[in-house]
Amino acid sequence: MKHRKSDSKLNIATIAAIATILFFTLSAVPTIAMDKSGVPEKLVVGTIFAPPFAMKKPSGEWGGLSIELLQAVAQELGIDFELREYSGINQIKDAVANRELDLMPVASITERLELIVDFSNPYYRSGSAIAVKVEGKGYGWSRVAERFVSINFLGMIGILLLLWLIAGSLVWVFENQRNNKMFGDRIVKGLGHGIWWAAVTMTTVGYGDKAPKTLGGRVVAIIWMFTSIILISSFTAAITTTLTIGELRGKVRGFHDLPNVRSGSLAYSQSLEYLDKNGISAMPFKNVQDGLQAVAENKIMAFIHDEAVLKQLVKTEYPGQLRVLAETFDHYYVGMAVPPDSPLREKLNRALLKVMESEEWYRLLKKYSGSGS
Repeated sequence: MKHRKSDSKLNIATIAAIATILFFTLSAVPTIAMDKSGVPEKLVVGTIFAPPFAMKKPSGEWGGLSIELLQAVAQELGIDFELREYSGINQIKDAVANRELDLMPVASITERLELIVDFSNPYYRSGSAIAVKVEGKGYGWSRVAERFVSINFLGMIGILLLLWLIAGSLVWVFENQRNNKMFGDRIVKGLGHGIWWAAVTMTTVGYGDKAPKTLGGRVVAIIWMFTSIILISSFTAAITTTLTIGELRGKVRGFHDLPNVRSGSLAYSQSLEYLDKNGISAMPFKNVQDGLQAVAENKIMAFIHDEAVLKQLVKTEYPGQLRVLAETFDHYYVGMAVPPDSPLREKLNRALLKVMESEEWYRLLKKYSGSGS
């Protein structure tokens, strides 16, 4: 009996000791305050410089469409948040996937990213656009002169000379015997008269110094006059296109020109992935500013990225140097990213929808994108 009592006291003492150790061990581990749903009372939010969605003010504070939207959503949820700045898109995506961050306020909703994070409801529709250098005014006439000696231009002149030769030869064949005064002399001079007649007829000058008199010559003349109208119209249009349109638009006029020029895009971005899928090679850049600077310095001909981001940066940092083409492609939606199976997602979506139905959201859209729709 004495042994049983001593064993019982030993067990009670052991349990008490273990409980004491567990208490002090757990109390030493830092904990994050959460509400009953498992949502932190203070969110850790990661962001990168991506105007107009996220921009750093001179004072050091963050602003932009996504940041102000997040502020409204956090107020609706009754929770606070702290911002952490990241240098690259890939780092911030990994931080969300590894649960180092509770939320990323601006993320392209793509199938590839969906594999590692969860998304909120979308709040913005965007797409990829192309930034190019504005053609310098000082080089306009030199480039026009270059086009006058280009292969295409010289080729068109060569075709005209060949047609003059054919038309002049045919007229000379019919006229050299019966109209010797106008198309006579030896073969060289006779052909020269025929080519002269073909040239003045095409340009509608028609001096009247030479005119066919034979039936065959007149048939050739009628055919040549109608042909000349078509040729001179086509030639004028081709010259206008070569000298004017090419000068105004530059080498990159849209997506179809990208395979033929040096281009770049943001590393690990939606735009770079889209280019790769379409067989277009592009140089990856660490950030958008480096890519735009490369365009300004003629290191690349075009930089492809989100339309809203490009327009904001070109407007504020490269006015008069770069421009964004009107064409957009690879359209996608923008939302907020949270870790997989995050308890925050459901609450975030409800608050997001409520804010987007308010007048505040339309004010933000008009402020940062110029559109209230």
